[in-house]
Amino acid sequence: MQAIRASISEPRFATYLKKGGNHEAYALALYLYNARVAKAFLYPLNVAEVTLRNAVDQILVATFQDNWHQTATFRDQTLTPAGLATLDKAIQRAGQNAPRDQVVATLTFDFWSNLFRPEYGGLWRTHVNRAFPYLQHGEGRHEIQILVKAINTFRNRVAHHEPVLDLNINDIYAKIIQLTELRCPETAAWMKHHSTVGSIVRTRPRRDGTMANSLATKLDKSFVSTSIDTTLLELIEKADERHQAIVCLKANGSPIAAFTSIDVTRFIAARAKELDGMIALPDHKVSDLLADFDLTNRWAAMDDSTPLGIAVKELQKPRIQILVGVNGASGKVTGAIIRAHRRY
Repeated sequence: MQAIRASISEPRFATYLKKGGNHEAYALALYLYNARVAKAFLYPLNVAEVTLRNAVDQILVATFQDNWHQTATFRDQTLTPAGLATLDKAIQRAGQNAPRDQVVATLTFDFWSNLFRPEYGGLWRTHVNRAFPYLQHGEGRHEIQILVKAINTFRNRVAHHEPVLDLNINDIYAKIIQLTELRCPETAAWMKHHSTVGSIVRTRPRRDGTMANSLATKLDKSFVSTSIDTTLLELIEKADERHQAIVCLKANGSPIAAFTSIDVTRFIAARAKELDGMIALPDHKVSDLLADFDLTNRWAAMDDSTPLGIAVKELQKPRIQILVGVNGASGKVTGAIIRAHRRY
């Protein structure tokens, strides 16, 4: 802990220590949570920034030609002195003869954000709806400025590794989505689908070091436990409407496989068909079911301390039907969730 605090620096760590009530371990957990949130936001911030700059670039090309970054009308009559200085720095970094797209990629979010300030009202009077075709009637440059200003401020905090613990994360995320939707709803939907912000935000730690919402809080602990030697008759006597999750365990309590009473029914039906409808349940074991049915991709095991949001993403994978929670230290099964039950 002393080595980590020295690396982070005491002034920086003091922010988290104060937030954690001078509880050292909790402060470090908050520091890690802050880092996870910042990391999760990199992707949506990336999409929003690239979408914004390409939208603006399109308008600048249409208004000032392909080489707008070198056009006197744009440089001398449109840009403020500060904007021109930022543009020239980007050109210098990209190279004097660099193509426009390279200059566009080099320009900072600050540059694109500042182009929506009131002093650029003339630029957007007839162009804002072309750049953002999904603006509502009566909305314009001012609404875009509100969004990009908030996003840019947040982006700079993330880029400089500043705390975002006390910010309204959900509001910032909503603004990122809204800005992207105003340009392209399909891109916004794609971004939301692949974003991990929602699941990471739910991993904020408690003072005791546990997650506020972990897999353990949703696990059904009344699952049916079996071994590979359990007969189908014994299994059917254990399973009922309240106990549909079945987990086959090793001697040490770790999982071999997980399935449901529906899988048992499918196995019995298949064997009965082979035997002209006659099947002796005591003669068939769980090992026979596992040998006949490939359940490998139908279940998954996960540490029960895993943040619930991450666990849900696993359970929502196309073929996963059961998620089994295990104790991280012992490896023993602590519960299960059947996808169809929607306990999550």
